Amino acid sequence: MAQDRVRQENETLYKVIKTVSSSLALDRVLDGIVEIATDATGCHACFVYFVEGDRLELRAASPLYAHLVGEIGWGLDEGLTGWVVRTKTPEFIREDAMKDPRMKYVPEIDEERFQSMVAVPVLSKAGDVIGVIVLHTQAPREFDHDVLNFLVHTASLVGGAIENAQLYGEARRRVDALTGLSQLSQSLASVTLREDLHDAVTRGARQLLGADACQIWRLDHEADELVLAAADPPDATEADARPGRAALLLELLRRDRADRAGTLRRQVSDDVRLLVAPLVVGEEQLGMLCCLARGRAFSEEQADLLRAVANQTAVGLKKAELIERLTAENIVKDMFEALAAGSVAAAEAKAGEARCDLSRPHAFVHVERARGDADGPPWPDLAGRAQARLRRLYRRAFFDSRHDSLRALVPFPAGGGDGLEQLARSCDEIGRELGIELGLSGVDRGASSARRRMREAADASRIGRSLAGGGGAILYEQLGAYRYLVHMELEEAPHDRYGQAVEALIDYDSRRGAQLVETLERYLAARCSVTASARALYIHPNTVRQRLERIGQVTGLDLRTADLLSLELALKVARLHHAGEPATPGTPGSRTRA
Repeated sequence: MAQDRVRQENETLYKVIKTVSSSLALDRVLDGIVEIATDATGCHACFVYFVEGDRLELRAASPLYAHLVGEIGWGLDEGLTGWVVRTKTPEFIREDAMKDPRMKYVPEIDEERFQSMVAVPVLSKAGDVIGVIVLHTQAPREFDHDVLNFLVHTASLVGGAIENAQLYGEARRRVDALTGLSQLSQSLASVTLREDLHDAVTRGARQLLGADACQIWRLDHEADELVLAAADPPDATEADARPGRAALLLELLRRDRADRAGTLRRQVSDDVRLLVAPLVVGEEQLGMLCCLARGRAFSEEQADLLRAVANQTAVGLKKAELIERLTAENIVKDMFEALAAGSVAAAEAKAGEARCDLSRPHAFVHVERARGDADGPPWPDLAGRAQARLRRLYRRAFFDSRHDSLRALVPFPAGGGDGLEQLARSCDEIGRELGIELGLSGVDRGASSARRRMREAADASRIGRSLAGGGGAILYEQLGAYRYLVHMELEEAPHDRYGQAVEALIDYDSRRGAQLVETLERYLAARCSVTASARALYIHPNTVRQRLERIGQVTGLDLRTADLLSLELALKVARLHHAGEPATPGTPGSRTRA
């Protein structure tokens, strides 16, 4: 009789060993253990509980109760199973199990039917309790030493199987996660459009983490608020894009700015958990990547995955934005080239692509480095600073940066009657601060006259650079006679006695430090009025008369009989092309400030 029992126990343990070594699929192993334990002990029900954090969760049960797996559980401080976990020792109740104060009544498993029960801890290799095997019988029963010894051996084998299966499951999950992350990375790397990137990230991250929804929130730096940019599934925007959600994410984003918290987990309601990771490139905050789950928490492994996805998403967003910006710049460049060439149809087509409304009142601005600023900052830096300043004032302006100049099309606000004057004042301030020359065209509409208006702006900039050169802005309509002479080269000007006379005055002023050229220019602009010339030059009229006499001596001209128009034109041509000679602010031909 004893030999039969020993043989039966050995056969049963062999079955247990064969079961735990037959598969790394934990559920299959547990079901086999439940069946073997039930048959070997003659109990009515067998349950296997796992320790999950600070709770016990049902992981396997006899067929009658198999539907409860994953559905019931309780804290470690409750029930006989909790007592076994805390004490790490087996325990049994022979009869009237429900009268034991350690028992926890669970109606789902019909505990009122059971009289006896035994609970054995499942220990890990480190000696920690990782689970409990529980047997129930309907009739009172004394579980003898042999049964307990069998259950202890079974539990030790089950403990090893659980750990092996968990290690395998963890390794499998990591492989699957890395495979999914690799596939998502390849998908993100192949995307160039921002909308496609949004779709790939939200869909891929939701599937990778098994989340119920995934959202991308972009940071509006000016308003300092988060705006929902994309979501998967799309209908999640209605349920989860509440104002409170945006405020919560913004709070988390600010916290990340302060302490670089990385991935953050937050429970926002009884059933909704958030997992968020900042979208950061270098020191620039782009927004947040957010996953939502209902009824369960995110693991640390999932937090690491989302952080990796967020890093790739941030880089992808910057790449997509750079491509969009370069594409937009090329479209705008093509628009400017078509406008400058007078190709109306092509210009209108490119303007439509760039979302530039040419029918709206606008002006052209032409920017160049100021004269005498060759040792200043590199031109790309100056152009970038000028563009940034103008864009802050006129957000809908369009720019075309070239190797030595910058062109801009600046739309005016609807109904803005003083739009050009205000633009001129702003440009003058920018030009003085940065040491650049800005020329402004007249107000324009449409594409048919754009070529002429762009030339106006370029001419104004060139004239301002030649006459003053200290930095500032000048309107084309304020150039006076210079508008007719700007494209005339000095060598092409008539080399008559008036041209020779002006060259003699320039040479005289250069050698003597005199102001004869300035005096003559004021005198001619004042229609030969000595009094008006003296007032403009802040000198006595007799001084004007003395200078006029000296002018006659140097040039050999009699101003009373000379062709004053020819003389004035010769003077302006010389002034325009003698860029190396400083001009006196406030004189005719010098910059006229708006």
